[in-house]
Amino acid sequence: MRGIVLAREAGISVQQVRNYEQAGLLPTAGRSAAGYREFGEAHRRALVPARALVTAYGWDDAVTIMAAVHRDDLKTAVACIDRAHAQLDRERERIQQALHAFEVVVTHPLDADPRMAAALDQLARQGTALRIGRLAALLGVPTSTLRFWEQAGLISPSRERATGYRVFDVAAARDAHLVRLLREGDFPMTIIRAALDEMHSSPDGRPERVGAELNRRISQLHDRSLTRLRADAILVTYLDWRRTLPL
Repeated sequence: MRGIVLAREAGISVQQVRNYEQAGLLPTAGRSAAGYREFGEAHRRALVPARALVTAYGWDDAVTIMAAVHRDDLKTAVACIDRAHAQLDRERERIQQALHAFEVVVTHPLDADPRMAAALDQLARQGTALRIGRLAALLGVPTSTLRFWEQAGLISPSRERATGYRVFDVAAARDAHLVRLLREGDFPMTIIRAALDEMHSSPDGRPERVGAELNRRISQLHDRSLTRLRADAILVTYLDWRRTLPL
């Protein structure tokens, strides 16, 4: 059949069919005497898993998988699928750890420490900042710990122009409070950094809102996992059909 027929059956453009074939998502098409691409049952069947894989895995991984299938390199195809599923699992674990981190933050709010809350309220009203020694005393940690957190990229104090001393505005002091809570909970630096990034990206930075957003992402990961599993099942059907073809 001509490409236009295959395109109409699939509800896509002729150019998309050509792109799929050139990328390896479809078997290489034959050519007519006039030089036109010719497609057959193998292309019709390959188009189904190709489109499912593009949706589930993205273009690059789908090309890797289907191109490997069409050169009978199933090891490469399966390895790509395994890596993609493992990536989702790692992302799910990271989000779950971040959720646990925010549970700690929610159960240990800033206003639970009256001295810290009062100091930050004063900063907000006066528009001033805390020097490192004062903040360390409020948090109950040595100044060297705050310097270490800064070097690790967890907190970002500014500097007094006249003296060069580290100073912490309300936002930086809140970050330091969050780091202290999570370090006390034995969270690794990577999760603390991720938690801070989530707080900073949230419109109001409230732990409850951030927790809700993380739960939404876990739900999205679940949906992506199911989409990939469905695409895998479609691919297996195609592989089983290919095994019936004469050598």
